[in-house]
Amino acid sequence: MSRKPLLNDDQIIHDSIKAISAIPQTKVELRLHKGGGPFAGTFRLAGPWGINHYYIKIVPKLTPQLTDLVIHQIKTSPAPQNSRPLLVSHYISPKLAGLLKQKGVEYADCAGNLYLNQLPLYVEIGGQKHPQKPPGADRLFRSAGLKLIYLLLRNQSAANATYRVLADDAGIALGAIGDLFAELEKRGNLTTDTQGQRHLQATEELLQRWQLGYLETLRPKLFLQRCQLTPGDNVTHISERLKQLPHGKQVLIGGELGAALLTSGFKPQNAILYLQPELLLKTMLQLHLVPDPNGEITLLQPFGPQCNWGGWQPEGLTLVDPLLTFAELSGSTTDQVADKLYQQYLAPRLSG
Repeated sequence: MSRKPLLNDDQIIHDSIKAISAIPQTKVELRLHKGGGPFAGTFRLAGPWGINHYYIKIVPKLTPQLTDLVIHQIKTSPAPQNSRPLLVSHYISPKLAGLLKQKGVEYADCAGNLYLNQLPLYVEIGGQKHPQKPPGADRLFRSAGLKLIYLLLRNQSAANATYRVLADDAGIALGAIGDLFAELEKRGNLTTDTQGQRHLQATEELLQRWQLGYLETLRPKLFLQRCQLTPGDNVTHISERLKQLPHGKQVLIGGELGAALLTSGFKPQNAILYLQPELLLKTMLQLHLVPDPNGEITLLQPFGPQCNWGGWQPEGLTLVDPLLTFAELSGSTTDQVADKLYQQYLAPRLSG
């Protein structure tokens, strides 16, 4: 019988573990599973020096833009008892490897680069060259899959909507839904009970992978323009000006400005505005925005009809869903407000 092909995520895990398996007098017992937490599996590492337990955090493509967020996810995620996190990726560059080591994050990649530091075991292997061809992202973490996952994380009951409703709400092809559900099931993120009802599983892990995929893959495809404010303006002026525009409620507010409107005691330094492309130039003029690749205001187009939030809205404004606002808060200066958003708005959803 032919062996079923592995998901790319699982292949990266197996290839990354090879360098660990090559440690003399060492035995690796690997178990891939979904246990509800933000990890893809666990393994037991045994040798004459003792036994160490790890849980696996997978980031297929580790980039400088994502590294701080990944470190934050690892440091703040609940871990299985008596286990340490191990970051696995297709390739970890020497610069990023140095940053991970500095932050105390152990790692392994498919090239054979490795850092383990659970005394008495200490192993460091560096300088291994980039593998020739990185695997493509699993279909689930390409644009269409990320849009579907967004709907499921936004409202878990959406898993039992019809395929047509899901396709319309996500803004993706109807024919893609079945394959994406099959991949969710293969990853252990979706189960079906005896009554035929679908249930989302391991939502913490799925949220973290979605956040990375959104920033790396989906968000760049939504990009319209980046702008700076005119001298003397600050980010909070944006919300006041939007209230005065006839189409102001059609512009969805996210980013740090959205977080500030949802929470208290936070001073925003940037804003993400979601709007239809035909409103772009008019909105830029009316908000006094000037194109600038390093500006504080980023303009994106929404995907599907479900980007706006159905909850409380400030008078005269429209907020994007807290899930999208949370995804944008990936810097160290926003960790505290991101945690606040998570506890207040996302945790109740993930708990079902």
